Amino acid sequence: MKKKIIAVFMIFSIMLLIACNQTHDTKDIALSSTTQSDPVENSKVEQSREDLLNQLVNQDFSIQGENLREIDDKMIVDFGKAFVNLYNGAVAEGKKISFEKYISNKNLLRFTDKMLELTQKQELQGRNFVNYGLKNEFKQAKLQHIGDNICYLELPFEFEGSEMICKMLITTENNHLKLIDLYYGIKDGVDTYATGHPAGREINNPNLWENEEWVNGVFDKLEEFEEKMGS
Repeated sequence: MKKKIIAVFMIFSIMLLIACNQTHDTKDIALSSTTQSDPVENSKVEQSREDLLNQLVNQDFSIQGENLREIDDKMIVDFGKAFVNLYNGAVAEGKKISFEKYISNKNLLRFTDKMLELTQKQELQGRNFVNYGLKNEFKQAKLQHIGDNICYLELPFEFEGSEMICKMLITTENNHLKLIDLYYGIKDGVDTYATGHPAGREINNPNLWENEEWVNGVFDKLEEFEEKMGS
């Protein structure tokens, strides 16, 4: 009788051990499936960011009248925010994009293209002191009408703890909003090196990027900056 009881107990113990192992394996599989990233979901997120960048690239900002008025203030601020999201998003995504909807001045456009290229290189090298992203959190904007059809816009914003400010001069061309100057002034940033330290870099000259002597000096600085990056 005792032998039968012992045999039954041993069989029960073996079955219990097998069941525990199966349960443990099932938990491991479930845990593994929850911790692994879903490639389909990641692809959707990446596509969503790319779609948003493309929307910003092609977004058009136009006003009813020929000159900027106070009634246009909200659109001017929205225009500035769109540019910041486009530029900072392009840095984060490493994408080459067009700023032609935002900038028509050839010198400023060429500078902005180069600034993006070099800032993206800084990002890859881990040399940026701030975090760049596509969806930035904006704070109270400062907007001033400082001249005939010219506005000064100062946009403080934040992304993942990094606080930045983008300063802009904005005008209209054929009823479309356009940037005629811009400045981030980030520590060790491209435009800080090429166009001047924040203490001395004024954003109030609508003809600055028409000054060929000044523009040539800026692009000389860009070459120096790029050479230092390669060293």
